[in-house]
Amino acid sequence: MSPTEPTPSIPDPAASDAREPFRHKWWGWGAEGARFDIENRPRLWPWILSLDNQTDEIPARLPEPDRASIRLRSPRDTDAFRTALADVLPEGRLTGDEDERLRHAFGRSFRDLVRLRTGDVPHPPDLVAFPESTEEVEALVAAAVAHDVVLIPFGGGTNIVGCVEPDAEVRPVVTVDMTRMNRLVELDERSGLAVLETGMFGPQVEAALRARGFTLGHHPDSFVYSTLGGWIATRSAGTQSNEYGKIEDMVVGLDVVTPTGRLRVKPLPAASNGPDLKRLLTGSEGTMGIITRATMRVHPIPEVEDYRLILFPSFRDGVQALHGCVREGVMPSLARLSDERETEFIAHSRPVATGLERWLQKPVKAWLGLRGYDRPALMILGIEGPRRRAEHLRHSVLRILREHGGLDLGRKGGEAWKESRYDVPYLRDYLLDYGFIGDSFESATSWGRLEELHARVVPAVEAACQEVTGRPAYVGAHVSHLYETGACLYLTVGAHSGRGYEHLEAEYDAIKAAATRIFVEEGAALSHHHAVGYEHGPWLGAELSEPGVRLVDAAVSSLDPGGHLAPWNLGPTARQGRSGSP
Repeated sequence: MSPTEPTPSIPDPAASDAREPFRHKWWGWGAEGARFDIENRPRLWPWILSLDNQTDEIPARLPEPDRASIRLRSPRDTDAFRTALADVLPEGRLTGDEDERLRHAFGRSFRDLVRLRTGDVPHPPDLVAFPESTEEVEALVAAAVAHDVVLIPFGGGTNIVGCVEPDAEVRPVVTVDMTRMNRLVELDERSGLAVLETGMFGPQVEAALRARGFTLGHHPDSFVYSTLGGWIATRSAGTQSNEYGKIEDMVVGLDVVTPTGRLRVKPLPAASNGPDLKRLLTGSEGTMGIITRATMRVHPIPEVEDYRLILFPSFRDGVQALHGCVREGVMPSLARLSDERETEFIAHSRPVATGLERWLQKPVKAWLGLRGYDRPALMILGIEGPRRRAEHLRHSVLRILREHGGLDLGRKGGEAWKESRYDVPYLRDYLLDYGFIGDSFESATSWGRLEELHARVVPAVEAACQEVTGRPAYVGAHVSHLYETGACLYLTVGAHSGRGYEHLEAEYDAIKAAATRIFVEEGAALSHHHAVGYEHGPWLGAELSEPGVRLVDAAVSSLDPGGHLAPWNLGPTARQGRSGSP
């Protein structure tokens, strides 16, 4: 799924103007001019319209977002704070510019996009700061404590659970945009360790490391527009987490500026020095300190990068195949198994086939149906690593997949997925133009409960969509991010009531709540990699237990006793829920 315009480039860390920040379009995902390419997918709209059999006409497109109609509230008094930083941050790097305040008012969740399009921006920051060094971050934090100002660490602004949105705070709020801190500081090639500033976007991280023959190997769906600091603060997972681990498995050392001083976690290979501070700070969502540098475990660029599509007779067959790989200790670098419904969506959203491929489509489909693949489940399989190990892994994995009915469709489709893997949010934006709810909800559970969770949550979300919109909806799912004991289950949802932007937030809240209730009732993870924020805050107490909640609160307050760093995330306010949250 490629946008109609090429993916815009992120500033090159080696360039002279690399400190200039990337800016999202104010109302949606990515840069201005990048949109979903619907023209090359003629089967997608007919399939969407067939879901409820009510019409064969594309809904009217809703009005374009109007920037001129949005008037932000006046900034609160920050004169003393600005004066304290006059010798540290020049005017352009501590600004009350209204466009910057708007760009930093939200992340990019579905709810955020709806509110931007309707002009509902109740709590924009009063200022936006752009530090370029740890020392400047220290000055910002010291001034915030001295003048009772709240700071919100901000990376690429892609968070989808509310971690970067100010609450109804009476104190002045300053968003700290970290994207000017975007350098590879040091690379220890022998140890496989890289010291990186945390404002680096995904492409910057990979460009800097690959120039030296290394990779971090972390590729979340938001890779192009998210930053290393955001990944760490939210415990992000990349598509190749089977090979490289989640972000917390990659962090070796941290430099964190807290209101009580600079905290440095030494980059040791192992230690027995009390609780693991790396794990405590990873996932802290900006509440304990501002992470300015991270020492990360990196790897030589893989000699083999083999991506291909595998077709299974059913989702259950695919799940059994993945579990077989895990039990035999041959974990593929990437394995994303779609259920039958999501496979149907993928088939209808493909670009137009041409030439021989188009001519062969009907007979191939008939042949597959005769062999039990009439309603199949599709897997995206990835194998990476040194050539000898990768070839052995590929042979072993494919053998197990074949034993469970897996049909190897070859590398062409896998390579096409790899090229377009970051483009799904553009489809969400496109459908929102026509009043559709489109989003994803994710969790994780054990192998023994995975299929049961899938069997329960999918119909529950379908029922919620029907109830709130009055129409049938699309609900698909896939399994990804494999572990010895379980895996991530990822739902994708599309629903349409036709009632316009003003109803979408309440409809979305009800659908999201239905999915989350099932996750909690089934003992699954509240979130596998999307973090907490205010979207998941009301359920955090049930997730952690009361002693666990007290432990988190104590850890936050010990480093930030005055609540000067994103105090709404993880704490009591998040757990009580905000206006508009589920």
